[in-house]
Amino acid sequence: MRWTVTAGAGCLALAVFLAPISGVAAQESNLGALRVFFECRGSACDQRQFRTEIDWVNWVRDRRDAQLHVIVTSQDTGGGGDRYELDFIGLEELEGVDDLLTLTTFGTDVRDEEVSGLQRVLSIGLARYSILVGAGAPVDLVRVERGAETDRLVTSDEVDDPWDFWVFEVDAGLDLSGETSRRRRSFRGGFDASRTTTTWKFEFEAGGNWRRSEIELSDSTIVDSRRDWDTEALVVYALADHWSLGGRAEVSAATRTNQDLNVAAGPRLEYSVWPYEESPRRSLSVRYDLGVRYFDYEEVTIFGKTEETRLVEQLEIALTQRQPWGSVFANAEASHYLHDLGKYRISTGGFLSFRVLRGLNLNVNGRASWIRDQLFLSGDVSDEEILLERRRLQSNFDWDVGMGFSFQFGSIFNNVVNNRF
Repeated sequence: MRWTVTAGAGCLALAVFLAPISGVAAQESNLGALRVFFECRGSACDQRQFRTEIDWVNWVRDRRDAQLHVIVTSQDTGGGGDRYELDFIGLEELEGVDDLLTLTTFGTDVRDEEVSGLQRVLSIGLARYSILVGAGAPVDLVRVERGAETDRLVTSDEVDDPWDFWVFEVDAGLDLSGETSRRRRSFRGGFDASRTTTTWKFEFEAGGNWRRSEIELSDSTIVDSRRDWDTEALVVYALADHWSLGGRAEVSAATRTNQDLNVAAGPRLEYSVWPYEESPRRSLSVRYDLGVRYFDYEEVTIFGKTEETRLVEQLEIALTQRQPWGSVFANAEASHYLHDLGKYRISTGGFLSFRVLRGLNLNVNGRASWIRDQLFLSGDVSDEEILLERRRLQSNFDWDVGMGFSFQFGSIFNNVVNNRF
């Protein structure tokens, strides 16, 4: 595990060696302590532990009551771990005093190591702001010369890595279930390999699921056997500051989409409006894909095909934002087969979580697709296959939408943690 601290303009980096706090219990409100509004997304975001261990600040449940807003985001690293970015945004008298701290975990770290590492770095940032508001902090601060810690990917010239930055993962599982008139067996397995540097990104994924279900009816037994597997390879090259060039290949099979074999390959080009370094907090990208697809069908399609090869292109626009006002994700994509422009698909969707006013959050999510590209549809689908959802049926569209709100009121403090039950 590696952690670094990048302070705001005009400030030196600080390494903080935390001292145990003996005899200090978490209190409902620490008079004069720093008031913190905290948001965290990632596998190490154990807010219960953070509130329990860091009890020398006041955790508040509404941003309007805070002196400091902390937003934690994460993204995967080439070594199979996570890179956490902690954005400290000063409010009230701390407005304009912003910092960025980072934590990089290894793929072999257990969850306790990740949570403890994130807690340590969070404490580093909170200590500085706690001192700025005159509340102090139960830590010893040791000044470190600027540049003593750098936050970058090392290259193969700087280390002796026998794996050459490759990371592998294998998983497998067997599921068995049954009752008097129903039995089910399934096996799943997968293999991942990846290599990530500042210039290149290689990913290979393979996985499959084999399932057999037996359902006894009054006069017969239905046997449903399915197999779905997929392999995908991706290569990406950092072409320029805002441009990426890549290539993708995929081989798959799926019972539900009538495909004995599906082979696809082609180049892709991506443009990022904002620098890639800002992607944990905000991202706006445009991606274009051009590829060729070969289909080998299990059954003859409604177009009289048992196999075919087609060219297809796709354009996607995606927006991600996680800001003090809330978070939003939205994307729109359109694709079509080049042999027939009438065979197309248009999809759009996203979600929004927006702070309307004190304690009131609006949450909206939705997705809609206009479908005209179901080349795989088989001619005859039995009632049995429809009930078992064994085959996809013809559809011109699909959609789902959800909306809700949450409203909190009462005490502004969120310090107390009760771990009973």
